[in-house]
Amino acid sequence: METLSMATIFWLLVLGATTGWVVGNIVGHEGITVRANIIWGMVGAVTIGVMGFWLQLSGVLLYAFMGTLATLFLANVFHLHHVEDVLTDTRHSIHIKKSKKRLK
Repeated sequence: METLSMATIFWLLVLGATTGWVVGNIVGHEGITVRANIIWGMVGAVTIGVMGFWLQLSGVLLYAFMGTLATLFLANVFHLHHVEDVLTDTRHSIHIKKSKKRLK
């Protein structure tokens, strides 16, 4: 059985940071920033890894990796801004046009 030590937490942080960096570079400008992906990856890996130790599961790093991917998916899907609203003009193709005719 594995034990929860500082070395294990270090490797969970490394796993989360690496996964967050890779996902951040794959997603690009469509989701949250690369820095935020790294932070969320580290949070997800440590949280799921510690829960795996608490539940006495074997293969904690695999569960931590899968938990990191799930955390990053949720963070990138439910972010608060969209790239087209931040980087470009917010004019959309749907406009309400007033007609020049007056109703009688």
